[in-house]
Amino acid sequence: MTIEIWLIFALLLSTGANIVLVWFSKEQSKQLLYVSQNLGDLVELLANYKEHLRKVYGMEMFYGDETLKGLMDHTNALVTLIQQEYGDITQITDPLEVEFEKEENSAEEEEEQGQDVFYGGSRTGDS
Repeated sequence: MTIEIWLIFALLLSTGANIVLVWFSKEQSKQLLYVSQNLGDLVELLANYKEHLRKVYGMEMFYGDETLKGLMDHTNALVTLIQQEYGDITQITDPLEVEFEKEENSAEEEEEQGQDVFYGGSRTGDS
């Protein structure tokens, strides 16, 4: 009788722990999704700023200005750093790309294997 009590206690403890872990993983996923979306927005804002700065630098009035050139270099370095360091996080919300190459290769292999089999024709009841 005592082993049954211990097993029931272990089952309840395991069920409770699983419920807590599922809740915790959902909360962490929500927070990670929030961070991913915000970093994606930040990268997009920096890219727009970089493009705007490039257009201003290309205007006749400002062409060759050392201050704007330094600002463009700093912006390029910042965009590159964010894309390299945080690029994986910003891609969490992107749809997954599925590769079908393995399925195509296996279909081709099956066709090749089917051609290697020697078959003398249909069998009849006389053979």
